[in-house]
Amino acid sequence: MIGSAGDEKFVFRRLSALLQSGVSRILTGTLIGQGTLLAVSPLLTRLYDVSDFGALAAFTALATVAGGIVSLSWERAIVIPRAELSARALAILTLASTAVMSALLAVLMWFGGPWLDTLLQTAGIFSAYWWLLPLTTMAMGTYSALSSTLVRDAAYGRLAVRNGIQGTSQALSSVVLGLLAVGPLGLLSSILVGRVASSVGMAGTRGERREWPSPLRVRVVARRYRRFPLVVTWSRVLNILGLQLPPLIVIAMYGSIEAGLYALTIRVLATPIGMVVDAVSQYFEGTFATRRRERSGRLSALLLRISTRLLAVAVVPAIVVAVFGPVLFGFVFGAEWAVAGQYAQITVLFYLAQFVVAPISRALLVLERQYLQLAWDVSRTVLICAAVLLPGLWGFGLEAALIVLTIVQVAMYAALFLLCLFASRRAEAEWA
Repeated sequence: MIGSAGDEKFVFRRLSALLQSGVSRILTGTLIGQGTLLAVSPLLTRLYDVSDFGALAAFTALATVAGGIVSLSWERAIVIPRAELSARALAILTLASTAVMSALLAVLMWFGGPWLDTLLQTAGIFSAYWWLLPLTTMAMGTYSALSSTLVRDAAYGRLAVRNGIQGTSQALSSVVLGLLAVGPLGLLSSILVGRVASSVGMAGTRGERREWPSPLRVRVVARRYRRFPLVVTWSRVLNILGLQLPPLIVIAMYGSIEAGLYALTIRVLATPIGMVVDAVSQYFEGTFATRRRERSGRLSALLLRISTRLLAVAVVPAIVVAVFGPVLFGFVFGAEWAVAGQYAQITVLFYLAQFVVAPISRALLVLERQYLQLAWDVSRTVLICAAVLLPGLWGFGLEAALIVLTIVQVAMYAALFLLCLFASRRAEAEWA
């Protein structure tokens, strides 16, 4: 029976096992940072206009896409090499690529800012602040290089500090600049401020002096890990598109009211899941990469242990949402939002699969199976867009589209889990 004392003890034991040192530290920092951002939200709505938040949404979307490209994914390889000098060479490649690509972006924004304003109807934001996007992507690339280095070192306490500083500084910047009445710049620049502050915090904790690689080693490392910029970058772009396109298709196919209800569903389910997934992903990547470098311990055992504990933690809340979704949404948000609870009932199975599989999916990149990751990203992007688009073209409502979307997403995450498991076992067999 759901909710019995035995179930509660079981879930508590699994939760305690999951939130071990590394995960709990990262998650604590995330909760502090995101909690601060959430706490100042009511104040921000009084300091900024609705149009300012619209500009923030457009800027954030562009920064997310561009920020995932400028580093050319070199930082995703930092956890892999056994030699520390090779890892530092990858960090240098990350920073160099970020600088060059951000400079190119600055040129594009100088000429293309007015066109973006016309396309996105952002009232001159990108024309006036053309310089802000390349600076933000530069900060994001630096942030990624430092973060991956800390993941490699299993410096989970420093990662927690990073998360706390990022959210807190972003919130304070938005409030202070809002009080100074600088307009939308206060919101737009907060992303840059958060990344810069957290990067300074990460760099400031690395007190020891370290040897740096020669130009020759950097060239050798670039050749060795060339598949990351050539393949993984495209996977990241497709992954971002896979997340951003379905809500846009919902708006186009089913109208703004249905889109608003679906947006609330995403916000309620995705936000808490995202915080835990981020923490567990970094812990898993660091531990998994260490085992691979040292060829110690079973990779598949770690993968199964993390995924089963995540499943044990999430299954009861998922059942609650699946059974009581409309009632919960209607009670918390008002009766008019109960339909969003119906959407939550449908999609909760997909979010459960994401919660369990997303953290361990980094195994493919650590094992350098980039083409498998790319094939999965291509397949998922095509299928989920079709899952949302085709039911609308055939005259079905959003509920039918979400049912198809959930089936596709669960199937794709199941396939991803099997890919990671088989790749891990193959790597173990090669060690024997």
